[in-house]
Amino acid sequence: MLTASLTGLLGTTFLATGLLVAPAVQAEDSAIEAFKTKHEAVVDLVKARASDDKLQAKVDELLDYQWLATAALGGPENHDAVCGSRCGEFQDLLTKLIRENYLRMIRKAEKHPVEYVGQVAGRNGIYKVTTRIKVEKNGREQTVTVEYVMHKADGNWQVRDIITDDVSLARTYSYEFNKIAKAEGIDGIIAKLQDKLAKLDAD
Repeated sequence: MLTASLTGLLGTTFLATGLLVAPAVQAEDSAIEAFKTKHEAVVDLVKARASDDKLQAKVDELLDYQWLATAALGGPENHDAVCGSRCGEFQDLLTKLIRENYLRMIRKAEKHPVEYVGQVAGRNGIYKVTTRIKVEKNGREQTVTVEYVMHKADGNWQVRDIITDDVSLARTYSYEFNKIAKAEGIDGIIAKLQDKLAKLDAD
């Protein structure tokens, strides 16, 4: 089943837009098969209550943190100017936050199988893989649509954006951090990330 459009994917001006007909690709090298293999490996580790180190290593194979960090600060033309001498610290904190939220989403849905709906091809080798998961929220079971925007980095398929019920992770961070940067600079962004991580640890 193919999703009709990539509308809403733009988080920054350099994100790919436009929908093309998906070209024929070898099944083992398709975005959806690569995602399924890597995602299910993480799910299996979560169910096995694997160590944090094993979970981190497997999640890090799937998510392109560098791309997300660049997008979150407005793209390659703005990234370095915004984070300056604290770019490494910014990316480390954002990486931890994205990784932990991804694992939490899996844990919330671990009792239910993931439905892999399909993939759609976009420009410049980008694909959007659509899934559905069921989660427990406020005592009720809900179906959530999660879309993974994928590209190849160093020959491997990786996720560069996660869209949950039409809300783009890259776009959300870009909007939030742009507001903070204008008022408080990178120091404010770092403080915000530290606060988000502290709240996750306390939860």
